[in-house]
Amino acid sequence: MKFTRAAVFFWVALLLCSHVVPPAAFAQGGSENCVESGEDRASINILADLPNGQLKPLAASYFLDRAGTISADRIAAQTFTFIPCEEQFDIARPPGALWLKFTARNPHADEKAWGISFMETVVDDVTLFHVRDDALVQIAQDGRTIPAAQSDNDRLQTAVSFRIEPGGKETYYARVSGTYAPAVTPVIGSVNLLSSWSSGFTAISAVMLGFCIIMILFSLILFRHIHPRFYQFYAAYLVGMFCMTFLYDGWPRVLFGSTISTQQWRPFIELASGLVMIANIQYCRILLTIDTDPRKRKQTIFHWLTGLGVVGTIWAMIDPLDWGTPVSILLIINPFILLYVSGRKMLDGVKQAVPVFASLVALSLGLFSSLYFFKFPVAVKETSSAFDLIMMRPITLSYSSSTIVEAIFMMIAISIMINAMQRQRNAAVTEAIKLRDQIDMAENQQEQNPVSRSSTLNALRASGLDNKLTPPSEQGFLDRATQSVIENVNQRGFSAGALASELGVTEKTLGRRLKKSQGLTPAAFIRSIRLSYARDLILLRQADTVAEIADASGFASVSHFAKLYRREFREAPSQALKSLKAVT
Repeated sequence: MKFTRAAVFFWVALLLCSHVVPPAAFAQGGSENCVESGEDRASINILADLPNGQLKPLAASYFLDRAGTISADRIAAQTFTFIPCEEQFDIARPPGALWLKFTARNPHADEKAWGISFMETVVDDVTLFHVRDDALVQIAQDGRTIPAAQSDNDRLQTAVSFRIEPGGKETYYARVSGTYAPAVTPVIGSVNLLSSWSSGFTAISAVMLGFCIIMILFSLILFRHIHPRFYQFYAAYLVGMFCMTFLYDGWPRVLFGSTISTQQWRPFIELASGLVMIANIQYCRILLTIDTDPRKRKQTIFHWLTGLGVVGTIWAMIDPLDWGTPVSILLIINPFILLYVSGRKMLDGVKQAVPVFASLVALSLGLFSSLYFFKFPVAVKETSSAFDLIMMRPITLSYSSSTIVEAIFMMIAISIMINAMQRQRNAAVTEAIKLRDQIDMAENQQEQNPVSRSSTLNALRASGLDNKLTPPSEQGFLDRATQSVIENVNQRGFSAGALASELGVTEKTLGRRLKKSQGLTPAAFIRSIRLSYARDLILLRQADTVAEIADASGFASVSHFAKLYRREFREAPSQALKSLKAVT
């Protein structure tokens, strides 16, 4: 717990420092991005400096309209401020807006098309105005709240474009509003480069969404018939991740033409973030404590983290004091606390704790890098490569890659846990069946002191198999048949034909031998093994609900299973579970 407290204090201090220290103090880069100060040269962007479609920071003066009431016909009368070497510009929260004033010159002999975009992809409205005859004329518009028919761009990356005639020098104003970030980093570059950059960003986001969908389907198909707890929280985690990425990156606008603003989407994004955090806590809890004695699980830390996650999520969705996003703080702290818990479990020899630890390391690194680069962004340099642009804004790449690696390791952890539990379950049931067979054989041979064994015999007989004494030649066959059914007991399609194939005999031979030794048809024999297996799951406390038992025993219908179970054992499976829970 000392480590946990230290981690909490460390991250709280880091977050406080990140709000106190100006991001510009940590910006990387040199003086090549600076523009000399002066009224005439302050905001001139010479396009001749951008050969081969390169991109560089936009040199501009700015005016912050915190109330959002300054219209385009009044903006020229406002006092704009220019700061040399400035790359990031503070932006007011809605309904406020940031105005940028810049001049671009084209010394080439042909017309040039250029674009203005932002390193921050989430922007509600960017409107570009051209100064013409001492008046402002709107020439382009883009953003999350702009209808497709009025937008200059149909991609995820927000951008507006303009054209300059040969030798021309033009002055422009850009109004920017609505973003999750507290500041924006405008850039100027060729339309082709901005298009390639947007395509790269779209590809990364699409890969992330596709990965979430594939892993959700994979977990539902692979884990649903084994143990619901292993896919419920994991699938919820991936669903939350999908929703968060889908909404944050702006896919509703591209796919459905949505014009909902970032402020309107924010509660849903915070809800998805909270779902991701809480699901992460819960499936870590299950994986790290499921094979522990219930009386020694010590799940208090998971309960506290879950409670904080619920409170933080509700607070972030409402955000009455405009304190930012408490969920973000919890998203950073939680993996480190879980990392400590999984490390302790790993030292205790819990096999699945190793991939859980690895997944949390990947998640922690991704979240840390995202937070760091969000607060202390990499300086924008001249470039002609879309890859360089993506690397200058590594938040998306680091977050997506860490999430994918984390999910893969967690899938491995779940698989290890399931395989271990399946082997343990099969071994326990097989041992119980063998023990019952030995007692049945001993009873039929009329061993001495039957009274001393009566209590044990009655208890074991309650679990099901009532095999008759069989010759040694047939006993081996029955053992192999029983073991084969147990190994495939959770496969609903395992039929008489599949059993005969595994035993290397025909269905006719299988039916004849089972009828002779057990008086059962192959289908009845398989059903009897399934019911006995289900009974043993209850007695050995390997499942918690009737649905789990039915799934694990290979029954497609819970009601049909309950009916057969009651007929076989004269007791409903739910009653058996309740009686065991009452004993504990």
